[in-house]
Amino acid sequence: MLQIHHGFLTQFSTLFKQWKERYLVLTVEGSLRVCRDAESPPDQVVALQWNCEAIVEGREILDLPRLPPGGRRDCCFALILPQEKFLLLLADSPEDSADAFKTSLFKKKSKSNKSM
Repeated sequence: MLQIHHGFLTQFSTLFKQWKERYLVLTVEGSLRVCRDAESPPDQVVALQWNCEAIVEGREILDLPRLPPGGRRDCCFALILPQEKFLLLLADSPEDSADAFKTSLFKKKSKSNKSM
């Protein structure tokens, strides 16, 4: 599995209403793998090319849950998924927030536009 980007981000659990650190891997194939740590198998895999409808930055999220200590709205972003689901993530800095995911989404859209 070739990786474009990998590292730790904090994910909001809608089930438990709390933030948890997760290890994310963005693959060349356009999948986002969400793991407990760098050695664990993924708990969730999102095929960005098919299942990510949009990326929304923290400043655009109206009902953002309470952030953990040190968390900033401009470091938060959400991947909007089908069926009114989402993946809410928090990076350490604004530079690390949505950049890699926006790049992947842009590549996905440009490839799908070329195939039409």
